[in-house]
Amino acid sequence: MPPTTLLQHLEGKRIGLVLSAGYFGFYGHTGFLKGLAAAGIQPAAYAGTSAGGMVAAFAAAGMPLRKLEELLLKQTKKNFWDPDPIGAVMDARRGHGFTGLLKGERFRKLLEEHLPVPHFEELPHPLLLVAANLTEGTHDVFTTGELAPRVHATCAYPGLFRAVPIGNSHYWDGGLVDKAPALALSESAIGKELDAILVHYLPSRTRKILGGPLVYAQGLATASAALRHDHFRLQLSILEGRKVPVYVVTSNLPPVTPTTLERGFDALDQARLSAERALARPPQRFEEG
Repeated sequence: MPPTTLLQHLEGKRIGLVLSAGYFGFYGHTGFLKGLAAAGIQPAAYAGTSAGGMVAAFAAAGMPLRKLEELLLKQTKKNFWDPDPIGAVMDARRGHGFTGLLKGERFRKLLEEHLPVPHFEELPHPLLLVAANLTEGTHDVFTTGELAPRVHATCAYPGLFRAVPIGNSHYWDGGLVDKAPALALSESAIGKELDAILVHYLPSRTRKILGGPLVYAQGLATASAALRHDHFRLQLSILEGRKVPVYVVTSNLPPVTPTTLERGFDALDQARLSAERALARPPQRFEEG
């Protein structure tokens, strides 16, 4: 008998889809969703951090994939680029410290205008997001409340976006504390209704050889990526011990940055192909590469 494919493992099950952090990985995650949809896979719940959190929010809100794809592919740098160096310095003087160059107002406006619903409680599918709480030094899980601020918080990439205030705390990118929140999803009330968890994992890109004037920052980024990778491996070990079925698909995609958004077309298409290939073969053990 031929081995069972990933698609056969997933068919007929209530699946929680986890979309990982990944610098400008919005396109890759959307392409992955297209690949799942083409195979007839409709997740019952969503979770994510950073770019994965944003795409998960739009998917959980029921936005048609065609519309989400069009929204992403028409974005240009000016749609979210609102640097405010003077404001950043004033924040530092007020004791908040320098947390990011961009105010984030344009990004928040994009979310408020295009998210189909304003609150978690109105989502047609359950959603879990993670953000780094800078004030308390914790990682916070969001499953209720106003949607746009919490999507903004999980996407607030350190140094690029200013920390996002919610209540009495300031938040940064969820990828700092949880690259792909499979364990958080499983342990939440949402997870109790699921049969399996599927993770779309975008590897962190770091320099293999460090050097030059930014070597200190490069070293921190490399160490942070290694910690996130090990943390995700630990999550998988815990879930395996609890006999929770978890399947991971890793996609190595063209890098997209604020100045190379045109690469999003290729990233989206390659992620769709990655999903199709993964579904057609037996599940693979997680290996970031």
